[in-house]
Amino acid sequence: MSTMFAIVEEYAKHSALNAGQVLQGLRHVASHPGADVVAAPGTTVHLRRSVLIRAKRVLNDFCFAVIPPHWHHTRDELRDMRAVSMRRWFLYGYSAWRFDQSGEPRSDLRNVDPRWDPRCQKAEA
Repeated sequence: MSTMFAIVEEYAKHSALNAGQVLQGLRHVASHPGADVVAAPGTTVHLRRSVLIRAKRVLNDFCFAVIPPHWHHTRDELRDMRAVSMRRWFLYGYSAWRFDQSGEPRSDLRNVDPRWDPRCQKAEA
């Protein structure tokens, strides 16, 4: 594989992941698991906290979708990224809750919160 093609592929897949994260943040802008510890879902306080958390994440994810992944990932991480399809990278960002830590689809989604992403922490609220 040519070096130029690899660079373009890595950039595109990294952008797909982050674009998925942007869209996931916009899809659930009115609710975030981190706001659950501050107020009950459906309340004005929960909505305000959720929008604040999501706005920060969406801005961050958009920036990372644009900047070259070579600025903040190792060569090994980028090489590993090439083994996964661009569609799957998008889904890792857009619906991370559907996948386990190894990147395989979860077999049981009954108790998984679709608002969740790997960066969610109870303490962030």
